Amino acid sequence: MDRLESVSQDATVELAGLLVERCVAGEPAAWRSLHRQYYPNAMSVLRRLGVCATQLEDCCQDVFLDVFRYLPRFRQEADFRTWLYRVCISHARVARRRARVATLLGAIMAHSATDAGSDPFEEGHASRQIAAALEQLKDCQRVVFVLFELEGISGKEIAEVLECPEATVFRRLHEARKRFIEAIEAQGGRTQ
Repeated sequence: MDRLESVSQDATVELAGLLVERCVAGEPAAWRSLHRQYYPNAMSVLRRLGVCATQLEDCCQDVFLDVFRYLPRFRQEADFRTWLYRVCISHARVARRRARVATLLGAIMAHSATDAGSDPFEEGHASRQIAAALEQLKDCQRVVFVLFELEGISGKEIAEVLECPEATVFRRLHEARKRFIEAIEAQGGRTQ
């Protein structure tokens, strides 16, 4: 790296540090500037990390909600962009897992609908397959999985219903998705 690139990179890091300080101080203009400057980076990283096009915008918004929420805890020991990429990696992992579960459920239902016309005894095959996979979950995981994945209720609403922290909801959901996929695979279902 030559001297000019080094100076440019140092200036970018310094500018980000100033924006972070102003955001933490509560300046809306600083937040807009930070968002405007780093949103394209986040979108690019999320896309390359495998977030599907239909989830990309929502995933990026979730990244910036977490950035806004946790920015006061950012200690600026690393470049802001490095920290942003860590947040993106975490959200991309969740988005891919969620897409995998949605694809799996869709495939089970489509397979059942296709086969239902030919064999009336197989009409409930998808329901039985899903029910068997749900049986493999702990009760607390099952509740969160059903409410979030099957009923479409937000994590915040589930936390209110269960009277627990939202982080607990997402921890249970993470484990539930993992166990659900394993249960479907054990039944011979495909997850890809």
